[in-house]
Formats: sequence, C-alpha cells, structure tokens
Amino acid sequence: MLTIYRASAGAGKTHRLTGEYLLLLFSQPGAYRRILAVTFTNKATDEMKGRIVEELFNLSSGRKSDYVELLAARYGLNEAQVRAQAQQILVAILHDYSAFNISTIDRFFQQTMRAFTREIGLQGGYGIEMDQELVLQEAVDRLLGDLEKPENRELLGWLLRFAEDKIEDSGEWHLRNDILRLGREVFKESYKLFSEEVAKDIQDKQALTQYRERLQGLVRGVEKEVRTLGERGLALLAAYGLEPSDFSGGSRSPLFLFQRWAKGEMKEPTATFCNLADNVEKCFTKKTEPSVKAIIGTLFEDGLNDCIKAVVARFGDLTAYQTAKEIIRYYYTLGILTDLSREIASYREEKNVMLIADTTELLHRVIAGSDAPFIYEKTGTRIDHYMIDEFQDTSNMQWDNFRPLLEESLAHDRENLVVGDVKQSIYRFRNSDWKLLDEQLPRDFAPEEVREETLKDNWRSCRHIVEFNNALFAIAPCLLQQMYNAALEESSLGEEERTLFATRILSAYHQAYQHIPKPFQQKTGHVQIDFIPQEDTDWREEALSRLPAALQRLQTNGYALKDIAILVRTNQEGASVADYLLNYKETHPDDGFRYDIISDEALYVNSASSVRFLVLLLRHLKNPEEETYAAMACFAYRILMQGRDYTLKEMQALKHLAILPLYEMMEELFRQFSPYIPAKESVFVQAFLDMALEFAQKEQADLGNFLAWWDESGCRKTIMTPDGQDAIRILTVHKSKGLGFRAVLLPFGDWETDHKPSKPVILWCHPTEKPFDQLHLVPVRYSMALGNTFFARDYFQEKLHAFIDNLNTLYVALTRAKEELILWAPRPKKVKEDGGLDKLSGMADLLWCALQQSAFDTSDGESFIHLPEFFSLEKNHFELGSGWLPDRKAESSPREELFITELPSVYNDNRLHLRLKGKGFFFDNEQRKYGTLMHEVLSGIRVPEDVPGAVHGYRLQGIINREEEESLIARIQSCLLLPEVQHWYDGKGRVLNEVDILSANKTSKRPDRVMIYEDEVVVLDYKFGEKPQTRYQSQVRNYMNLIVQMGYKQVSGYLWYVTLGRIERVNVL
Repeated sequence: MLTIYRASAGAGKTHRLTGEYLLLLFSQPGAYRRILAVTFTNKATDEMKGRIVEELFNLSSGRKSDYVELLAARYGLNEAQVRAQAQQILVAILHDYSAFNISTIDRFFQQTMRAFTREIGLQGGYGIEMDQELVLQEAVDRLLGDLEKPENRELLGWLLRFAEDKIEDSGEWHLRNDILRLGREVFKESYKLFSEEVAKDIQDKQALTQYRERLQGLVRGVEKEVRTLGERGLALLAAYGLEPSDFSGGSRSPLFLFQRWAKGEMKEPTATFCNLADNVEKCFTKKTEPSVKAIIGTLFEDGLNDCIKAVVARFGDLTAYQTAKEIIRYYYTLGILTDLSREIASYREEKNVMLIADTTELLHRVIAGSDAPFIYEKTGTRIDHYMIDEFQDTSNMQWDNFRPLLEESLAHDRENLVVGDVKQSIYRFRNSDWKLLDEQLPRDFAPEEVREETLKDNWRSCRHIVEFNNALFAIAPCLLQQMYNAALEESSLGEEERTLFATRILSAYHQAYQHIPKPFQQKTGHVQIDFIPQEDTDWREEALSRLPAALQRLQTNGYALKDIAILVRTNQEGASVADYLLNYKETHPDDGFRYDIISDEALYVNSASSVRFLVLLLRHLKNPEEETYAAMACFAYRILMQGRDYTLKEMQALKHLAILPLYEMMEELFRQFSPYIPAKESVFVQAFLDMALEFAQKEQADLGNFLAWWDESGCRKTIMTPDGQDAIRILTVHKSKGLGFRAVLLPFGDWETDHKPSKPVILWCHPTEKPFDQLHLVPVRYSMALGNTFFARDYFQEKLHAFIDNLNTLYVALTRAKEELILWAPRPKKVKEDGGLDKLSGMADLLWCALQQSAFDTSDGESFIHLPEFFSLEKNHFELGSGWLPDRKAESSPREELFITELPSVYNDNRLHLRLKGKGFFFDNEQRKYGTLMHEVLSGIRVPEDVPGAVHGYRLQGIINREEEESLIARIQSCLLLPEVQHWYDGKGRVLNEVDILSANKTSKRPDRVMIYEDEVVVLDYKFGEKPQTRYQSQVRNYMNLIVQMGYKQVSGYLWYVTLGRIERVNVL
C-alpha cells in the first residue's frame, strides 16, 4: 500500500512520519536495513535521524513517549514489551549506523549511480563537483576563448545576435555575464531530457540554415500580405477621393490603420475596425455629409468591405506567423547552449568529475525502462519500504528514477509512504514539479494500491493566525484564478484546453483549510498588516523605519530575540534589513532594546568596508602600475585611517607582499592594518581570510585568479552563523520552509504574481505543427505573445506555475508564525472609490483585494472569519487580535559582546616546520613526560613570575589539561623556592636560555641557562634523572671551558637535579 499524506503547514507531518517509521521498525528484526527514508536536505536528514533515535531512546529508557499506545495496539504488545523491543532496535541501529537508511535524494542517487559507472562511461575514482556555477564559468571562458577558430564562425554570429537582443531589451550588455545567465538553462530538466536530440539537430548546419530560412520566409510572406492589404485599402480610398478622416472617428478613424499596414507595421486591427466588416452604417455618422455618405457606400460595395474582411481574416489567423517569429527570436540560443553543453562535457571528461546536478539525469538514462531487480542487483542492496518526504519538491526525472522501486515494493504488498503539500512547493528553480503530487502520483498506481489522507489540524500556530490564513487562502486563489482565466480568454487555445486550466489554482488550494486543536483554541495570537502609501516616500525605506518599533514592542511583550524571524524574498532584501538594523543599533546604543541579528543570507562579507579596503589593496598589488587602483586604495585607506596618508614604513612593507603566496600575503595585510579595523568588522575580515584559504587549497592560488573568483562569486558570499544564538533571524522565505517562529515579520510583503519582464524566462517547447516540427526542441521567450502561437499551452502552463510559485511563497511566509505575524506592503497606486483594483500587479495588490472579501462557509464544516471586519481602508491597516499578550515570557540573562580583534597567526619566517623526529612530549612514562615539560618551561623563563604563562602555553597547545597545568605550575614554583636556586631567578644579570656557543672547530654546544653578572658567569644545566652521573659533570665543564676561552675570568658551573632537589657544583680543570 502507498499512503499519501497531504500535510499543510504545521500539520504535524514530522510527528506522523516518525510514528510510521517506528511502526515499520517494529515489524521485524533488522527492519531498519530495509527501509529507505528520503528527504531533500542534509539538515532535514539529520533532524529525522535524530528524531527517530530520540524516540527510541525515550521508549527504551522509560520516558514519556507519544508512540507507546500506537505500537502496542498495532503489534498486540504491552508497554513493557514495547520498551524492551525499542531497546533492542536502538542498540542494533547504533551498532550498525551506516545501514540506518535516511538520506537525501541526491545521496541515494549517488550511491545507486556508483554501481553504474561502467554503463555511464565514467572512470573509477571520479569526483563529484558540487559547484556547478564554477564549471559553467569555466565552460563559458573556454567558449569565448575559441571564437577565433574557423569552425566557430556560426557561434560568433549567434553571440553577436545575442548581444544585440540584450541591448534592445535593456540598453546594456555584459557578454560573459549574459551567457552565464543563459547557460544555467542547460541544468534544467526540460532541456536535459532532450539535450542529445538537440545536439543531433544542431550538427546538421545546412538543415539548420534551411529551417531558419523557411521560418523567415513564412514571416516575410505574411508581412508582405498585410502590407499589400494596407496599400490596397489606401488605393481604394484615393480612387474615390477620400481620406481616412472622412470616415467615422475623424482624426481617430480606424481606417488610418491602412497607412500603418502599408508601411509594414503588424498592428492588430482594433475592435472598431473589425466592426466595419459588412456594416457600412459604421463607416459614417449622422453628421457626415450626404454626398460623402453616398461615395462611402459605393466604395464599400466596390471593394472596401472585401478589403476590411481580408484584413480581419488575415489577422485572425496569425498563429503560424507568431510561432515563427517567436522561434526566430531566440533561435540562436539553441546553438549557444549546445556548444556550452559540449564544453561542460569536455570539462567533466578532462577532470574526471561529475556535476551533482547530472546525477539524476545520468541515472535516468541508464535505468530508463529497467526493472527494480536489475537495480538491486547492481547496487547490492534490497529495500522493502520507501518513505519520501517533501514530495512536492521532487522533479520529474527523480520520480522516474524512483517509480520502478516503489512499483516493485507495492508488487510485494509492502507499506510505502509519501508526504507532501502542493501549497509549499517553492523550489521549481531546482526542477521540482508540484503536479507530481497533485495529479501524477495517484495516476501512476492502481486505485487499490493508493490511500490518501489529509492532515487537517494545525499544531503550530495560534487561533487568529490559523483563522486568518484559512480565510486568506480561500479567497486569494480565487482572485488569481480569475486573473489567470481572463488571460486564457485572449489566447488561441481551444475551449477544451481552456477548461483544463480554468480551475487549476483552485484545485491546488482546495485542501488549504486547517482545524484548530483544543490546546490552541484559547491562544489567540496577533496578525497585523500595514499598507504603506507610495506617493511621497519609498515604501521600502518606510517599512525599514518601522522595524525597530515593532521589535521594541515584541521585546516589551516578553519575546526573546531568538523567538523573532524577519523573512525576506531575496538575499538583497535580507542585506538591506541587516544593514538597517546594524546601523540603528550603532546609532541608538542606549534605547534599552537589542537588535542583534544572525543570518546565513544577509551578512555579506563584502559589506564590510575593511574587506573592500583589503580587496583594493590586492588589486593594487596585482597591478602596481595601474593608477586607478592605486588611487582607489589610497582613498579607501584615508577613510579607514580617518584622513591619515600612507607612512613610509607602510609603503615599504607593501612592496614585499607581492612575492608572498596568496594566503600569506593576505595575512600580512591584515596584520599590518588590523589595529585600524573596527572591532565589529573583524568577523567579516576573518571570514574573508577563511575564503582565501579555502580558495588557495582548491584552486590555482595566484592573486589574479583569486580576484577573478572574488568578482564572479566571492563578493556574494555571506557569513555562516550558528543556530541557537539569542538573536533575530533574518532569512529568506525559501530557507524558512519547515521552520516555525513565535513572531514573524515580513518588511517587504510584495512580489510579482507572474515572472518579472526584466528577467527573461526561456521555455523549451516541442513543435508538433509543420514546418516547425523539424527540430525536436526550440527555445522561446516567455511573453504574452506566446498566447497566440502553437506554444500557447506551454505558455499557460508556465504562467500557471509562476502564479502557483508566487502564491505558495506567500503561503509559506504567512504560515511560519506561531503567535505574531506582522507584514508591511505598498498600498496600491490606483485604488477605486470602493477600494477595488482594475488589475492585480503583485502580491500586495492580491492582499489588498483579498482583505476586502469574505469566504463562504462550506458544507464540510469549514467556517471563515470576516476579513473586511478587521481591515480599515482609511488607515490602510489590518489587525486581528490587537490585545494579544503572550503567556510565556523570555528569560533574560546577562550578555556581554566580545569581539575577536587579533588573528592567531605568525609571520611567514616563523612558521612551523616539520621535524623528522618528535621531541617526545608523549611518553608512556609519566615521570619522563613531566621531566621533559619542566625542562622546557625552565629553559624559557627568566623569573618565577614567568612560570604560569609558560605552562599555560602548553595547555593551549593541547599537550596538558587544566589539572596537569595546575600541578606543573605548583611543582616548578616549589623547585624555585630552594635557597640555592632563588638567586639564579631573581632577575638580576643577563640571562641566556638555550643559546648556542660556537667553538673554534665550528661545532656548537648549548647549555640550558647562562647567567652573566658583572663579576661572574654562571652555567646551569637541568637534569631530571633519578641518579647523578659523572658524564653530566664533563658536559658542564666543557661549557665552562668554552666560556673561559671567550674571555670571561670567573666562571662557575652547576648541575641541578630538579626532581631530586640536589645541586652539584662543577669545577673547571
């Protein structure tokens, strides 16, 4: 049986998944080896593993668990038996953890694919390249580097056409960056599925040329026909001495269109023009002179009516023309992407690597049509049960790879589980397809093999938040569906196809309603939405300015910072929020509130002025003769140093850095300027150095390559922050999926309902009509024009996806809140007197309209709050639960901010060098270990006060622990209290520790300690053995003789047996 759980936000999906997994674990011994649970992120994998192990521990240790009754009822056990079996399962898993099969879908496919390396054509020991952007950049560089070759002449033409289009679209172009953006298309499944066929199509250059010429001929033929009709219409008017202005409409007469058509313009005839066909009365008005009326009537019968009808008929059948134009418009990208794919394949072969993004595609090609036993035979594993979480994020290829495995499991009547929610599908840029869960999955199996269940209770949010979302997402899909259907009416799609699309958005949200469990019914919560007028201010700046007051109110009401999340749509929005709060914190240090933030997306390393300064210095070092970089570095330096210029010493220090290795160069820069770097930016600089170190380890570590990498992608890197800190989280809506926060703020509650026109989207379409079907796949640009082509279905499919994606993003954002939900959005610009809008241009407009409408209660017991009751049009303000105060107060604790201001590093000349033999700190004999350590410490100190610091250094190195540190300090200090020893460590005289004495025969000797006084030189050697030996006397005597030879008259020598507390005097012979 395949059970499909449809779980809305906060519906207890994880709890149910854990229960189902435990049921399978208890079904038979070693069951964990035959269960595969698949998630989509490493974090989700770790959480699921941890949750299952935790529940097994709770069960086995006698702690409270929600699953005792479930397991007891399923398997007829009592509580003691359940707990005993849980203990056995837990021990088995912990001793066989590698077989605990909970992994990401990519990891599972990687493991499977390693069994198919020969079929795929990979060499043994191939590597996995995680950074596909890096590979794409390399492929683009290769592509551009080979343009001078004769065989790439056509590619050069395609690139020139590409550049021309970019200039026409936006007035600017950057060829390499534009190709990089285009090149990401090769990673889309819609392209990958037919990439081999496309490559074959492209190989026949002559056929390609003929194809393009055929389409261009079709376009020219239609345009010539329209131009001829325009000329014919003007000729008819001229023959009867009439002008277009003589007809109804005067200077705005529809017949002026004949002039535009005669000039070659493909202007659609207006409705007024079309109404003239077979209707001469529409050609003039009551004020028209009778004589003119008569001429018009005659003209109408003598050919004008036929001409008008010919125009209407011509423009009524432009589907082929529009299709040809759209194919030609982006036709050249087919060649660019094919050549780019070839370069990527070449890179993979040369480096013997495979992109992580290729795994699904390659596996799809190998196992296509294969049955599950073949796959199991190759991988050497056998799985009985499959559990797939977040199924709405699955791609078509991934599902094609998984389906035969589930079919095999179902054929043996085994239990399988799929969990997902169409409303939370927001990862389509990773090829996910929500239609798999909504439509495909139930169709792929027999009805008796599938059981569907919807989890309807919300266990996350307070009552008002659930009621608000229930009402909003009953209304918003209707509004979007109406907007979508209006576009359908203007398309070339037939009635049957329109019907298929007419309710798709409503269908995706038909199970959005959630019930409120009893424990949550008394907790009301708070929802607030403010619409900011756009007339006088930038609404985004105004939204930012309102953030501190909202954060202050939340803290006053008892929320800890870690309870609060600020959600944004993009990383750039997150950065603007982070910058604003950091600046506000700096300018309001004494307002009594905290504004500490953590974010993995918003804290850009490049946002620190000190990092930008270091980058400018690196550019100057790379190009010292370039005056621009020198001037920019000087300018940044004066800002950092508050007006001071370079000193001579600093200028000289910079010159020698260029010869150092990359990382050492950057460390030296940091060391030189660290005193001037603001404490708050030290973490950014250290992250910058970490990035440089990682680059040096992975890439060709020269300064030029690093700066190129920095410009391409390094400047967009952010600081990774650990979880668990008491700080406000700033994260994107996409990163927040699966998480919940007590208070959620959305400062920028507006984004498009459709794709942005400024960011072209390419659709990969399969032509089926002649003459377009000579290519397997053609790229066309997503635009309204596609609605009247043979690709209208593809266009409206993509439009549907865009609407659902953006609505789902709003759903995910608004369902993260547990108690507080605060949102700011722009007030619509063109609001009618009744508050309505003529069209919806974004999510803010959708919210504005939805809040003025009410959802109707259903026969299924779904009741909705009346949203307009809580919305004030005059105040642009919606509020539900205004008197809410949380029950649980945040526990405050003293907090101190510490800044790391020094980088633990040493100069290049003093770097650690490898020893061929160790110095023996780690001995089996504890006494020898302490003797060696004491010798090291005594050789490094001058006075007793130096002992704690010297010993602590060994603890920092991990050589000793805290207890050993205390013991060693005490032992050494007690030794230094001996009367004979005290005067050697009183700080008088010059002390030389472990200094070589060079003899005349070029050998050297090194006494442990030499003390030079005005009238005497004392030589001291430490010994830690248990028995004095005569050879030690000879050793010290040699030291003394050498010192005498150096000219010193009075030389004394001593042997100090430290552990014995004995001192021997040595005499010179």
